[in-house]
Amino acid sequence: MKKASIVIPTKDKISRLRLVLKALEGQVDDTVEVIIVFDGCNKETLKNFEGIRLSYTPIKVIHEQNVGRAKARNSGILKASGNVLIFLDDDRIPSPNFVYKHIKAHEKGRYAIVGERSDVNYPEEKLDEFYRNGLTDSDYSRIKKDSVSERFNYLKKTARIFLGQYIECVTFSTGNSSVQRQDLLNVGMFDENFTGWGLEDTDLGYRLYKSGVKIKRNYSIVNYHLVHPVNNIQQNNENRRNFYYFISKIEGDKAAIRMTKLLHRIIYKQRF
Repeated sequence: MKKASIVIPTKDKISRLRLVLKALEGQVDDTVEVIIVFDGCNKETLKNFEGIRLSYTPIKVIHEQNVGRAKARNSGILKASGNVLIFLDDDRIPSPNFVYKHIKAHEKGRYAIVGERSDVNYPEEKLDEFYRNGLTDSDYSRIKKDSVSERFNYLKKTARIFLGQYIECVTFSTGNSSVQRQDLLNVGMFDENFTGWGLEDTDLGYRLYKSGVKIKRNYSIVNYHLVHPVNNIQQNNENRRNFYYFISKIEGDKAAIRMTKLLHRIIYKQRF
């Protein structure tokens, strides 16, 4: 069995995906595998992917039709052989030692680890330059300098002092996280009834927490989110639908419901 499997779902973001994969060079060895789940990608994306030259060979899972984040990640989990599952988005550049730190964090108990996200905004030309250079130390220094820590980080850090694991589970994010394989299987992996954007990771974090897995933040495990345009109207509609589904699942847990509503009001400007 491998030490870790890195699961990366992707949907037609090849200029970002190839940079993420390039950043994993030097971090992936015989004990680590990379699984890319193509979720309804077009033929051009698949063709361009074949042109990427890496020091390792990723495992491919291809869904011809878009199946959504939850099902895409589940198919990656089922393909994985690692003891630790590391979840990474296709637009998040992992920092040096990203993989090592995730694996190390699981040596002392049953944890779900959530790392730190920083946002960085570059034009496509700059992404091409980083890819051609192979992400040098100076490139990482530049990215770190240009990045901005995740929105509302101060709010969440303050809330953790008073709310402990509740704030951890409702802010669980799979853009930079890791969970032991058996713990994922024990809770049934991602709920595939979540479709579109939002809360499939919140739901997983909540179920892991309820099963006895401690959710732990590690601010030294950083990845850099390559900001890109989004359809805010569509995203908000999907998020609202998934929010009501999540609330229906945790009916009776008033503390978790209140915290989820508060965070969505602050972060997404949505009232429920």
